Amino acid sequence: MNGDKNNATRAAILEAAEQIMREEGYAAVSSRKIAAKAGLKSQLVHYYFRSMDELFLALFQRVDEQRFQLLTQALASKRPLHALWKMSTDTNGPWLNKEFIALATHREQLREEIARGTERTRRIYAAVLARVLEERGLAHEAWPPAALAILLDGAARLMNSEAALGSSTGHQEAKNFIMHFLDQIEGQTAGPAVALYNSGT
Repeated sequence: MNGDKNNATRAAILEAAEQIMREEGYAAVSSRKIAAKAGLKSQLVHYYFRSMDELFLALFQRVDEQRFQLLTQALASKRPLHALWKMSTDTNGPWLNKEFIALATHREQLREEIARGTERTRRIYAAVLARVLEERGLAHEAWPPAALAILLDGAARLMNSEAALGSSTGHQEAKNFIMHFLDQIEGQTAGPAVALYNSGT
């Protein structure tokens, strides 16, 4: 019973920290603010997390696991690439990339965790692309899954970061282009992508 209570308290602390980070940025996250938002005594924050670095690391791992669960759900879709793209461009998702990247500038352990999370996402994209391209008869050096994974995942991250700053020039055009590309390789009928491959270009 105590274990459940401890887990619930720890989760409440992380939830409060995430809300503050979303609303005010990582610089506003403090044990005092976390305790106030979670309805706890500030000493409890220090009991569960010996330092703010430890708390931020645990928060990133929590957010990254939420992201991984959504990735897993996307893989079960009939059109996994479309589902992955929709998830990656959802600005209401549970991730806080720009805040964590800013935090990681002087925190090596957090930087390593972010790199691992990025690599995992990229590998999933590449694996799905390889499978879909194989199924569509597009497995060819002109369609390298690893390169396409960088383009798709990177485009989503860039547009999300820019949107957070209030910039959106070219975003809709890029999204339309990518959706057209995904429709070609994951749609019900062969489109121009197949013609391009068959032409040998």
